[in-house]
Order: sequence, then C-alpha cells, then structure tokens
Amino acid sequence: MVKRILYATDLGLYGPYIMKQVAMLAQSTGAIVDVLHVIEPMGVFAESIINTYLPEEEQSHLRNKGMPQVVERIRLQVIDTMNSDYADYIDVINIGEILVEVGVPSDVIIAQAGIRDSDMVVLGSHGQHAYRGGLMGSVVTKVLQLSSVPVYMIPMVNLNELGR
Repeated sequence: MVKRILYATDLGLYGPYIMKQVAMLAQSTGAIVDVLHVIEPMGVFAESIINTYLPEEEQSHLRNKGMPQVVERIRLQVIDTMNSDYADYIDVINIGEILVEVGVPSDVIIAQAGIRDSDMVVLGSHGQHAYRGGLMGSVVTKVLQLSSVPVYMIPMVNLNELGR
C-alpha cells in the first residue's frame, strides 16, 4: 500500500507533465506527496574562487549563514512554482513537505526516501539536460539501482505531446 510518495523534481520544462502523473498516482492511492528539489553542491572552481577572494570571516559567514539563506529562498521559489505552475494538481492531492536539499541528487533522493519513510519515489527519466546520451539520465539510473523502495519513473515525452 502506498501511503507516502517522494516526488523528486528539478522544476524543469517537464515539471508540470510529471506533476500531472504524480497527482494521478496520489489520487489513486490516497498517498501524501513530499516534494524534493536537490541543489548540487558548489564545484571545485566556485570553492577555489571563494577561498581565494573572500576573507576567512566572510567565507565562514557564507558557509554557516549564507547557504542556509540561499536554500530557504530556493525553497520559497519552489513553493511559488508549485502554486503557480502546478496549481491544478496540488489542489487535488495532499502535499506533505516541500524540501530543498544540497547534495548529490541521487544520494539525497535515496536518503530522503528513507528519512520520510516513503513507500515510493517518483521522478522523470531525464533531468533538464535530457538526451545527452543514454536511455535514462544518470540520476534516475542511480536511484533505480540503489533505492530500497519502488521507483516510479515517468518517461520523457516529445514536447509537442505535452498539450494532450
């Protein structure tokens, strides 16, 4: 029985299409839907710029207070996007938590599924960088391989088919 769904989104172009699928699944099961958006950590180049050009005190402030503020602002943007772009769907399902986490997307998705006691993870077959090769994106591939709960993968569609 599916009581809790973790929906991992990149808020990309296919977001409304995938949310429609999540809504149908949630309605048919009566499940609560937690929404997760993962931000990848800063790369080596960004870290080296910060380390080179910011004084130690500002580096500390950025890491201890700046990043949590950025994450919270992104979480508010996710909520705004959900309310505007996904309004038709979120009005008919039970949204649990809206989460924004920093980390390697596949690792965060798997960890949050465990923390939230999710019965299922839902995500698209490709992220915003779709069709760079391969049948599925790297995130969904790793989640499918390592998840301890069922993964419901929404396949990509042709953009012209989204209006149907």
